[in-house]
Amino acid sequence: MKKLLFLFFCIITLPSFSQNTEWGQPAVINFPRLGLLSIDNQGFIFISDLEGNLYQYNNTGIRVNNFSPQRQGALSQLEAAWTVNIFTFSADLQEYRILDRFINPVSENRIPLHLITLAKVATLGNNNIIWVFDEADLTLKQLDFRQQRIVQNQPLNLVLTQSSLRIVDIREYQNMVFLNIEDEGIYILDNQANFLQQIPIELSQKLSFWKGELVYIKDQELILFSLKNRSNISFPIPEGIPAQNVAIDATSVIFYNHEKVWIFPKNQTLLKDK
Repeated sequence: MKKLLFLFFCIITLPSFSQNTEWGQPAVINFPRLGLLSIDNQGFIFISDLEGNLYQYNNTGIRVNNFSPQRQGALSQLEAAWTVNIFTFSADLQEYRILDRFINPVSENRIPLHLITLAKVATLGNNNIIWVFDEADLTLKQLDFRQQRIVQNQPLNLVLTQSSLRIVDIREYQNMVFLNIEDEGIYILDNQANFLQQIPIELSQKLSFWKGELVYIKDQELILFSLKNRSNISFPIPEGIPAQNVAIDATSVIFYNHEKVWIFPKNQTLLKDK
C-alpha cells in the first residue's frame, strides 16, 4: 500500500516538475512597491518604484545603476526599448524625461500647458516627437520635445467615433501607434494617427511586444499574438509564479508583479526558438 501511495504521488507531481524544468531556473529580484519595468536592447532591465526612482539591473538580477529625480511621483510610462534613449512620463506630475543609457537626463520638462492641457498617456516616437493624448480636448498630439511645438493634432473622437476613449496605455511600435482602451481592446493607428484596425484583446497590463507580436498573460498562460496574421500561440507560465506582466528580449523572458521579478534565460525556456 505504501508503495502504491508513493507511486501515485510521483505520478501526480511529475507534470509540475516537468513544466518548471522546461523553463529553467530564474534569477529573482525582490522589489516591493514596483511600478513599471522595461528592457533595453542590450538586455538591461529598468524598474521604477512608486516614487519615480529608476533602477537598472543586468539580466542576472544584479543592480548596476540608479537615478532619483528631484520631483518625486509615480511613473505612468517607462520605455527603454529605443536604441539610444530611455523615456519616462508621469501623469501625476505632468512631466516627461528622456535619459541616456547611463540614466543621465538628456531632456526633462513639464508638459507645456499652452499646448497640452491634461496629458493622460504619452509615449516616445520617432524623429524627436512624443505622442500625447490630451484628455481635455480628446486629441492625440505629436509634441516635438526639442522645439516645444505641436507637429500634429488629431481629434480622436472623430477618428474613433464609437469609443469611450478611456485610454490606459499607449505605445509606438513598428511605426504604428497602439492604444489600449479600457473594456474595448487595442486600437492601432498609423503614424499620422489614422485608424487601421482594432484588436479585441482587453488588457489590464502594460503593452509589451516582441518580434512583431503582442505578448501578454491570460489565465496563467503566456500568449504571443501575431500582429501580421492575427493568430496566437500560448505557453503555460511556470507554476508558483504569480506574474501579472511579461517582457521578452533576445536573452530573457521576464515575469513580474508589484513586488517581484523573475528573469528566465530565454535559451532555457519554452521560447528558446522564438
